[in-house]
Amino acid sequence: MNLANRIQVQQCIDSLGPKMDEVSRLFYRELFRLDWRLENVFPGNVVFLNRKFANLLGTLRNVKHLEKITASLEKMGERHLMHYGALPEHFDTARQALLWALAQHLRAGFTPELEAAWHSVFDEVAALMKQAMLRLSAAEASGDKPSRVQPRRYDATFYDPELLQAIGGAAVVREVHQRFYEVMFEHPWLGQFFYGKSQDALVDKQTKFMVAAFGGPNEYQGDTPAFVHMHLFITAEQADLRERILHRAIRDQGLSEELARRWLSIDQAFRSGIVKTSVDECVLKCFGQLPVIAKKPATWQDE
Repeated sequence: MNLANRIQVQQCIDSLGPKMDEVSRLFYRELFRLDWRLENVFPGNVVFLNRKFANLLGTLRNVKHLEKITASLEKMGERHLMHYGALPEHFDTARQALLWALAQHLRAGFTPELEAAWHSVFDEVAALMKQAMLRLSAAEASGDKPSRVQPRRYDATFYDPELLQAIGGAAVVREVHQRFYEVMFEHPWLGQFFYGKSQDALVDKQTKFMVAAFGGPNEYQGDTPAFVHMHLFITAEQADLRERILHRAIRDQGLSEELARRWLSIDQAFRSGIVKTSVDECVLKCFGQLPVIAKKPATWQDE
């Protein structure tokens, strides 16, 4: 472990700010030049690819305390193998493309010391993900795990670059989220996840995140959903309930069922990184932290 390297990478990512999409374009151009077959692993339009790149940097930004997020990174490796068609050997190509893109963007600022830090941090994260992928492949081969599913084509199914305009713009997205979080904060079960949280801040973050997924500008600078929720024990039942509340908020805004379906198809793309089957899957962010568990009220019944 080299904490200094991790801090350098974190500071470098923070410095990119609104220029992150420019680095993203450089990254994918070089990635596909190095191996055109990776277009099958990263299909889609600019909106989709920029979001994937932001997720990549969001992951690398969170490695200051890598040991605390090992379980989350291992599950991420399994998802990339199962659902995206990624392979362990793809990491070397991705690292080469990323370092090239950073060098092109930062120029003299991409010093040999900073390059070495990026190389080290990327390899630390990649090693954990690759180990998980290899274990899963071995389990498949032995029959202990079912064969992987056909990789998804996320651009067509989970990203909708024309949705923002169809909805009526970012202001409508914000109004839906205001309706949504008003219910969530007051909910006797799901509201337990929001103790001490700012409703306005969550509305703002969720709006920026989804606006980018709907084809709008990418102004979201927060962490990926998997990392934001990694200490929360969110069950499938709770996720289903959340989806119904969001659906009502969309419809109460006056949007059609067809637009609600398109909205929810994107929202559900992030479900696999959030829902857990056991509290043991929770990953704690700091020493002394406990998993956040929302206890179901004995008298509560779903509508």
